Amino acid sequence: MKKLLLLLLFGGPLVLAQPKQLSVKEFLKLSKSDTTSYVVKGVVTKVRSTVSGSFYLKDSTGELLVYGLRHPEHKDWNFKQMDIVKGDTLTVLGRFTVYDGTTLEMKDGRLLAKADGPDHNLPFMERLDRKPSFKGRSGEDAEKAFCEWVQARVKTPEGSTGGTVMVRFVVGRNGGVQEVQVHKGVSPELNAEAVRIVSSAPKWKPAMMDGVVVRMTYVIPVVFP
Repeated sequence: MKKLLLLLLFGGPLVLAQPKQLSVKEFLKLSKSDTTSYVVKGVVTKVRSTVSGSFYLKDSTGELLVYGLRHPEHKDWNFKQMDIVKGDTLTVLGRFTVYDGTTLEMKDGRLLAKADGPDHNLPFMERLDRKPSFKGRSGEDAEKAFCEWVQARVKTPEGSTGGTVMVRFVVGRNGGVQEVQVHKGVSPELNAEAVRIVSSAPKWKPAMMDGVVVRMTYVIPVVFP
């Protein structure tokens, strides 16, 4: 103890213990009272939520749910900004917890290292289990079909000279067209009419990724001749 105090007083080196690395199996056997943070390394098998930063991490011993992942340097980054997808290899630091008395997980994980997986740079559409569809057409054709449906209902309001309104909307998890808003407008009359038409659209069949239905955002032109 005296030696440690002398080192601190006179600027000597202080070596801090590094977090211990555990396998998934070892981590899941920890006691609920253990508040120590441990390191676990594995491959992302499924992204559960990009909002809460939760996903499944797998090594040769098992699979672990990681909840609330954050970047140690960029604490304001969300999960999407960390650019993590299924197949990436991650090294994470966090504490063991039991959620709701049943779910064993790593809480408040911190990303220490990431190596891109073989499918990391695939286009988003190619990573989907099921592409979104509209009127029986899927993927990029679904967007074309939706634009055709919208344009078939366009009528230029009397007194307007026409123009193109860019409209942003979300296809929700139930397939409904939601959060319709003007991305780039022309005039109050045309903007309102474009939003009205898009908002009245029938449901899509939503996309799925890793077995979970996902929301998708689109920006389309609504052309008033």
